[in-house]
Amino acid sequence: MSGMEGILMVILGAVCLLLLLFLLFTFRQVRELRSYVKVLKEEESGIRVPVSFPVKEFNALVEEINELTDGYREETRTLRRKDEAIKETITNLAHDVRTPLTSIEGYAKILMDSKGLNQEEKESLAVIVERADTLKRLLNQLFDYARFESGGFEYQMEKLNLNAILRNTAVSFYSQFESKNVIPEIEISEEDFPFWGDRDAVTRVFSNLLFNALVHGNKDYYVASKREGESYVFLFRNDAADVTPQDVEHLFERFYTTDKSRSKKTTGLGLSIAKRIVTDMGGTIEANLKGNQFEIKIQLPCSNEAAMGKK
Repeated sequence: MSGMEGILMVILGAVCLLLLLFLLFTFRQVRELRSYVKVLKEEESGIRVPVSFPVKEFNALVEEINELTDGYREETRTLRRKDEAIKETITNLAHDVRTPLTSIEGYAKILMDSKGLNQEEKESLAVIVERADTLKRLLNQLFDYARFESGGFEYQMEKLNLNAILRNTAVSFYSQFESKNVIPEIEISEEDFPFWGDRDAVTRVFSNLLFNALVHGNKDYYVASKREGESYVFLFRNDAADVTPQDVEHLFERFYTTDKSRSKKTTGLGLSIAKRIVTDMGGTIEANLKGNQFEIKIQLPCSNEAAMGKK
């Protein structure tokens, strides 16, 4: 090997070494940049990626990342402010309207019990009471939704008998089933289903499911409870009058309803609220479409001493 070839080899080796060092340095900068981006993605803070990279192109990339991050944070803050304003509006509206609505319903019931009314007047008052009750239910659902979303819903824990609550709730809907000239098939277990939970919340779940069946079904109503292994199982079934397989995938989403015309006076929140409560109680809820039958199945743990925050 001549002297010139030796010099070229040394120069080539030096170039390769410099290139290797540059690549290692670049990889190090990329790893550092990725660590900052990970922090930006996982943590809600005002941190920005420092523009301190020796390579000009990296600094330009960092500036773009910081601009995107700042824009995202501002949009998030704006959306949160709007969301809180909406929740507060719903809460205030539900509260302000429920009081006079209760008075209207109460006076209408007093008039219905008074003497001297003809049949037409009694029927008109019955319509007023029914409409007031529907509106009150819608307002209660909006109020519950706002409380859940704002974290203001607090469970009042006590020992319950789930079957007793289901029986009482089903009885409260008797007149509504009767008005449709149907008698639901009820198979509630005679066994006590002891459970640690919130009485009003459990009642709200059963009530929402029965109301949903009445609104969207016309016949083949079925309500049942049974024990399966370590779970309490509750079934609510009716004809699938307006439910499609596509609907089943979205039924528990808030504000979703199969009644696209909104003519059935529902908020689309009943099933969403029911799912939230059941999940908080450590259970599961699912909807199924079996031929011409629509079914909602709830499973709650028989032993739920740790559920819903019990110490």
